[in-house]
Amino acid sequence: MALMVVFGLTAMIVADIKNPSKGQSEDHLAVMAADMSHALVAGGDVNSVYSNAKSGGALLIKNITAESWTPELTVEYQKKLRESGWATLESKKLREVLLCKNGMLARIDTKPSTDASHGIPRMIYGFSMSYSANSLRTCGS
Repeated sequence: MALMVVFGLTAMIVADIKNPSKGQSEDHLAVMAADMSHALVAGGDVNSVYSNAKSGGALLIKNITAESWTPELTVEYQKKLRESGWATLESKKLREVLLCKNGMLARIDTKPSTDASHGIPRMIYGFSMSYSANSLRTCGS
């Protein structure tokens, strides 16, 4: 019984250390929003937006309409993000470009997918950023 209590407390402490706090998540979401806005100056019409910061991480998604997408936007978004301190991360998937900054992970989709968040399915290109235990593992702190 005592061993289970020690194990439980250890697991709680480790989870608390690895998962970002709500304050950290909110701070990182503000940086992600500013950096994504800087990148979107390059073009592309935003179809849908989702953002959330809570204890455990932050997520920002802006889906770009396929009609407004050009392959050059991938290059321009990367360029704008690098201007803001992001570094390109090698990806084994040909469907995405990954970048990291201070434990945050950005993903720019290079192939379209379907977004039905407005009730009518539309083809979009995803542009997302996250900050979580997973992004910290992938990108480092």
